[in-house]
Amino acid sequence: MRLRWSIGTAVFSLGLALPAWAGLCQAPFMREGGQTQLVGSGAMQLGADLSFTQVSRQGDNDCQARVQGVARFGLAGLPPGKSSLDYFMVVKNGHATFERRDDDGKRVPVSGKFDLRMLGLFAYGDSTLRQGQTFPALRFQIDLDKKAVDTKPIVVHTSTKTVGPRQRIQTSAGEQACWPIRYTRRTEATQASFSGLVLPIPATDSEVTDWFCSDLHMVMKQESRQNGIASQVEVTRLQ
Repeated sequence: MRLRWSIGTAVFSLGLALPAWAGLCQAPFMREGGQTQLVGSGAMQLGADLSFTQVSRQGDNDCQARVQGVARFGLAGLPPGKSSLDYFMVVKNGHATFERRDDDGKRVPVSGKFDLRMLGLFAYGDSTLRQGQTFPALRFQIDLDKKAVDTKPIVVHTSTKTVGPRQRIQTSAGEQACWPIRYTRRTEATQASFSGLVLPIPATDSEVTDWFCSDLHMVMKQESRQNGIASQVEVTRLQ
């Protein structure tokens, strides 16, 4: 099963612009040959292997890179899937947009196919967080390839996020001072059809903590609990 990652509804469905991702251009992987890997486990699995090439910087908040790799997504009730990624990420004044090459080799806007925030890497751009700070609720959509399975999009909601007191935790990059950012995540009920067999996919609710490590400008670990079952997405390689 092949997944297409959608950004259309992630822009809040309210016509709002993407949030500023200050610090993204200073992330450890934002260099020629940079790599990062995420590994997920539990009820809701989310992972990726990404490489960064053709990196250029015009300033602290202005840079671009070609992002290639594979993203993986597994949701209870659906077989795991993956999607090949090949995008150009352009950051200007701290705002990120994505482009891809069309059949003529020209770079064109992605227009709602992929959102790196779904991977947990870039959910918080400003590294100067403070305890009690909040982030607005979001709505994401994951579209499944109709060639593989007949289903409605999977819609994911996140509540308002609240920053807790900074703590030191172990990460793949060593011990880091990181901010726990807590919120709830709800996946709407849907259904899928596999070879004529209709399978209901129930709604799920999870309590989530993102561990944002300021010095690395990214979430290094995401912990969640759904119906008593723990899940985790962790950056296992950063270079």
